[in-house]
Amino acid sequence: MLGVGTGLLSLQFIGGTIAFLWPNVTEGLGAQITLGTAETINTAAPQWAEGLPYVYNQANLFFVNVPAGQARVEGEGLVTTPIPDPGDEVVALWRKCPHLGCQVPQLCEASQWFECLCHGSKYTILGQHRDGPAPRGLDSFPVSVVDGEYVIDTREVVSGPPAGTTGFDERTTDSIDHCTG
Repeated sequence: MLGVGTGLLSLQFIGGTIAFLWPNVTEGLGAQITLGTAETINTAAPQWAEGLPYVYNQANLFFVNVPAGQARVEGEGLVTTPIPDPGDEVVALWRKCPHLGCQVPQLCEASQWFECLCHGSKYTILGQHRDGPAPRGLDSFPVSVVDGEYVIDTREVVSGPPAGTTGFDERTTDSIDHCTG
C-alpha cells in the first residue's frame, strides 16, 4: 500500500512540475495577439495614421503603419494626409535592442528613427540598423490580417535585417539630428 501512495504522490509531483514548465500563454510576448482592426488601433492611437508607431506594451512591440511611416519620414515628421488603413503594409518590431537587450523607446522626433538610449544604436522606422554597436536591425514578428484584424505571432521572432539594409529611408546618420549622441 505504501508503494501505491508513493507512486501517486510521485505522479502528482511530476504532473505539477510539467504543468509549471509548460506555459499556457494566451496574451503578451510568446502568444498570438489580435490587435484589432485599423479603426480600433486609430481609436487607441490616433497618431498611428500619421506614421507614429503604435506601442503595444503587453508584447513589448512597435506596430508600424508602413505607408504612413514613409510619409512621416519624407515629411520630416509632418504627415499632411493621414493613412488610417494601411492594409497588410504593416510591421511588428520587437522593442528589444539586438545589441544588449535594452528596451528601445518611441521614435526620436528629430530623426524619425528609433534610437536606443543604452548604447546609441539607431534604426529606421522599419527597424533597419543605421548606426551604433547593434549587429543587425530590430527583430520582428510575423503579422497577418484575419477577418480585417491584425494578428501578431510573438511566438516566432524573425531576426532583424543585416546592418546596412536600406528601404525608403536612405538618410545617413550624419545628415540628420538625433536624440542620442
